[in-house]
Amino acid sequence: MNKSTGKDQFFINRSFDIPVEAMFEIWTNPKQLSQWLPPTGFKMNFIKSEIKTGGSAFYCMFNESGAKMYGRTQYLELRHPDRVVYTQQFCDENEKITRHPMSPTWPETMLTTVTLTKEGPKRTRVTITWEPHNNPNQQELDTFSNAKSSMAQGWTGSFDKLEEYIVEFIK
Repeated sequence: MNKSTGKDQFFINRSFDIPVEAMFEIWTNPKQLSQWLPPTGFKMNFIKSEIKTGGSAFYCMFNESGAKMYGRTQYLELRHPDRVVYTQQFCDENEKITRHPMSPTWPETMLTTVTLTKEGPKRTRVTITWEPHNNPNQQELDTFSNAKSSMAQGWTGSFDKLEEYIVEFIK
């Protein structure tokens, strides 16, 4: 719980051996995002993307067994080279808002804040702040609060893939 805002938030961070400018590029280029962001076992294709302040993206995540999840993001702020803020919603193939396919009480809209902190010339700390957004109901808030270990596992998997991607990216 954030004491200054009263909001329940999830935080996770990790340092990576990559300059902050390059990390910002990895977070704002759809070709690069799709290489590491989806959950373990899933691939990601951007159907459309305009990653800029006021822009949006529509994407599909899928696995080999045929499971598909669609999502859309609305970019609220991109501040080069250290901040990306966006909302995220699950939707169908026509961009109509739906619920999380495996958790129907998951908050309809999530707010993600990505902060990139330079720790050295070639080292960047990525901090994710994740929270329900747009007046979630109590059931959504409870689902979010009770899912923090799953969120940690999911973001850790994405960070592990990001670490592997960076090794290839900086070659």
